Amino acid sequence: MRTLDDAPLLDEFRVEDRVERQAMLDELRRQSWVIRTLVGGLVIDREHVQALLADKRLRSPLIPFIEMQGVTGGLLHDRTSLFPLSMDGPDHIRIRTLVRKAFVPSAVDRHRPLMRDLLTSLVEPVIADGRCDFTAVVAEHYPIQVMCHVLGVPTDDHEDFTTWIKAIAWTLSLQLAEHIDEAEVGMKQLDEYVGGLVEQRRGQPADDLVNELVQAEDAGDRLSDDELHSLIIGLLFAGYDTTRNQLGLAIHAFARHPDQWALLASRPELAPRAVEEVMRYDGAVDVAPRMVAEDFELDGYRFTAGTMLFLSTAAANRDPAVTARPDAFDITAQRDQQQLTFGGGPHYCLGAWLARAEMQEALPLLAAAMPGLALDGEPTWRPAGGIFGPDALPIRWG
Repeated sequence: MRTLDDAPLLDEFRVEDRVERQAMLDELRRQSWVIRTLVGGLVIDREHVQALLADKRLRSPLIPFIEMQGVTGGLLHDRTSLFPLSMDGPDHIRIRTLVRKAFVPSAVDRHRPLMRDLLTSLVEPVIADGRCDFTAVVAEHYPIQVMCHVLGVPTDDHEDFTTWIKAIAWTLSLQLAEHIDEAEVGMKQLDEYVGGLVEQRRGQPADDLVNELVQAEDAGDRLSDDELHSLIIGLLFAGYDTTRNQLGLAIHAFARHPDQWALLASRPELAPRAVEEVMRYDGAVDVAPRMVAEDFELDGYRFTAGTMLFLSTAAANRDPAVTARPDAFDITAQRDQQQLTFGGGPHYCLGAWLARAEMQEALPLLAAAMPGLALDGEPTWRPAGGIFGPDALPIRWG
C-alpha cells in the first residue's frame, strides 16, 4: 500500500500559467489519480474527485486554514466558523435544512426579470463606446446588486457591501496573513450592518431573503443570531465573489472563441448549456480543499488523519476518460458528465441555482449587445491560491 510520499510530485508554485499547469496535470494523470504537492495531495481524475467530494471521512479545512495564517479568535474567526463552508456533520445538515427552500429554482427564478434589468442598466452606458474594462463596468456590480436585491438591501448600500466583501474574501486566499486587519475591519462593518437588517426584518417583515431566513423554521428549530449573521455574510460573500470571477472568466473564454459568442447571440436558448460549458472549461473555483479526518485506504493509497487533500474540480472537468474533446470550448456539446465547479456531496454550492440564473440571463444579453467581442489588451489576474478570475478585463466589440 502506497502513501502520499510515493505519489508523483508537482511543484505547483512554480507553474503560474494555467494552460501549462493543465498540460502537466494531463501528463501526471496517466501515472496516478493523486499526486503530491508541497502542501498535500492533489486528486486529479474525475472518478476520485467526484467520490471524495461526498466522502464523510473528509472535512472542511477552512478554520484550520485561517488559524494557520494567524486568525485564531475574534469576530472574523467566529463568523467564519459558522459559514456553511466551514461546517460538517449534523450542524452543517441542520443549517442547510433550515435555509434550502430559499434557493430552490422556483424561489430563484422570480428574480430573473430584475437580473435582466440590472445588467441592462450597467451595459447601456458603454455600448456606444465599443470598449470597456468588463470587470470594472459589469462584473464588479452585477452579482452584488442581484444578491443585495435578493436579500433586501437598499440600492444605496450596494457599493459599501462590495468593499466589505472584497476585504472578507482574503479568508479564502493564501495571502490572508498579509491582509488580516483589512479582513477583520470588513467583517466588523458587514456584521454591524447585517445585525441592523435582521432586527429591522423582525419588526417589519418584507418579501426578501433576510426575512425568509429570520422566519426559517424546521420542526421548531430556528437559526440563532450568530448563525443568522454568519449565514447572511457567507451568502453575500459567496454570491458576489465567485459569480464576479466566473462571469469574467466566461467573457474571457468567449473573447477567445468568437464563433461561440456569435452562436450564443443567434441562439440565446443555448444560454443554460453555455453556462455549464464555461464553468467546465474555466471555473472560478478550481479545487475543493478537504482535510482527512480519519485514516483510510483508497485504490492503492493510504491517507492519514490531518492530511490535506485538494480535489481538483478543474482537472476532473477536463478528464479525457469521461469527457470527449475536453480542451474544446463548445456551447453546443452534449456533455455526459455534469461539471463539478459547484462541488458535490454535502458541500455542493447552496446558491448554485442563483449563480446559474445570473449567468444564464447575463450571457445572451451581453452577446446581443456586444457583437464581435474581442480582448482589448491583456487581462490582469487575481493571485493564484483561492477564487480565481480577472482583476481587469479590457474588451472591445462592434
